[in-house]
Amino acid sequence: MMIYKLPTGDKLHKYNRCLVVPFEGKRKVMSTSMHNGGYREDLTGIFNHDVNPGPGKLCEYCKPDQKELIKRFIIDELGLDYETVAYMATIVSMDSAAIKSENYDELSVTAIATASLEVNGGRVGEPATCYEKHGQSINLRPGTINIMVFVNADMTPGCMARSIVTATEAKTAALQELIASSLNSTGIATGSGTDNIMIIANAESDNTLTYAGKHGKLGELIGKLVMSAVKESLEKHMGLTEKSQHSMLARLKRYGVNEKNFIDKLDENSLDKKYSVAEFVDYIHSIDSKAEIVTLTSLYVHLLDQLNWALISIKEAETCGNIILKNIAQYLGTSLSLEDIHSKTKDECIKLMLESFINTIYLGLDLNNLK
Repeated sequence: MMIYKLPTGDKLHKYNRCLVVPFEGKRKVMSTSMHNGGYREDLTGIFNHDVNPGPGKLCEYCKPDQKELIKRFIIDELGLDYETVAYMATIVSMDSAAIKSENYDELSVTAIATASLEVNGGRVGEPATCYEKHGQSINLRPGTINIMVFVNADMTPGCMARSIVTATEAKTAALQELIASSLNSTGIATGSGTDNIMIIANAESDNTLTYAGKHGKLGELIGKLVMSAVKESLEKHMGLTEKSQHSMLARLKRYGVNEKNFIDKLDENSLDKKYSVAEFVDYIHSIDSKAEIVTLTSLYVHLLDQLNWALISIKEAETCGNIILKNIAQYLGTSLSLEDIHSKTKDECIKLMLESFINTIYLGLDLNNLK
């Protein structure tokens, strides 16, 4: 089914759990695809493939050495030339794809994104999970943010490479604005471990562009369209939005604090426990999205971030953290007397500050707030 006509004149089709673009003419492609990737002028098409087999099933396309299986799929199921096609894989349904397009004068740019962070969202520079050597296969988990950017103008190879930089910055900025969690550290995610980008230019255009950085209109359009498309697809696929992040638990997630940590605090005081676990969970969720709680939690977590980034000292984090906790206690209608923690290390400080936060919320338990 044809679902969109692109500014290059090509048509975007959706079938066999793929978004497929057979080229109508000569195109230049710069991509991170593991099949026919890099800079190419001989491709006849590209596609994005949903390889998610369903809950509890192993994706056969993600196993090492599945070249022949993929080749037969491209030829028999998609009707494309294996030798002249590049592709991306993801666990995201093509129904969750987002398409954003904008024109300026004779320039037209379209960004298409499918986005997920739930499997392998991470922050650049974290410890690796594999090492490639002498052609050894790498087993990757395709959570994946996949991005296609179509430009109706011709572009120099350098401009196309610059476009990948701009699109990557835009993707990361979108995740930063959502405070999306890395699954491997306390950091804000910068992407997933298997993200891919494709830049497609119309080689038949008489308008050749040479710059795609932030100072130029092309860079501006790529940036804002990719940001918008990534955010929309994240919302469609996993419900990640500004609204879903307006939550105490969402803000604490990066630091490993969740509902269970608060329940454990209730269990620690089981000898004089007044409330059931169910009642306590109701209490946590009754305050989870309160404006004051979310705002104060955000400030508290940002103290931890700045401590991690060496922008503030341990003493500064502890002192200002106590000020925030006293404000939370005041809002919850409970008294709280805090002493300086006097941590010796950054990691110890973060651990103790998180324990103090959980204890502050626990002491605010008042089921009258739920009635």
